[in-house]
Amino acid sequence: MKNSQRFKFPKTVLFGITGLYIVLMLATYFLYYKEPVIVCAQRMLVAQSVALVFQVVLNYINYHSTKKIVILATLFFSAMLFMGALSAFFNLGLMCEFYGF
Repeated sequence: MKNSQRFKFPKTVLFGITGLYIVLMLATYFLYYKEPVIVCAQRMLVAQSVALVFQVVLNYINYHSTKKIVILATLFFSAMLFMGALSAFFNLGLMCEFYGF
């Protein structure tokens, strides 16, 4: 049980980001899944689903790792992926107008 107690805070943060992905997907569905931007919302949900799969893989790697550099690298990649998904969420209307979907 020594492995599960090491680096507990970064591992907890990574699992928290997974929960934030689920909240972001629900917010995308309830806020943007309406007629003017429904096509963009569908594509955004697909992109967020792919990002969630990557997040689960990062959680698996992070949970089984004992090296600090691997844990911090997975935390960094996870945070960058989530920030990209979050910025795309806030700019969905603008992106939909710009690309003309």
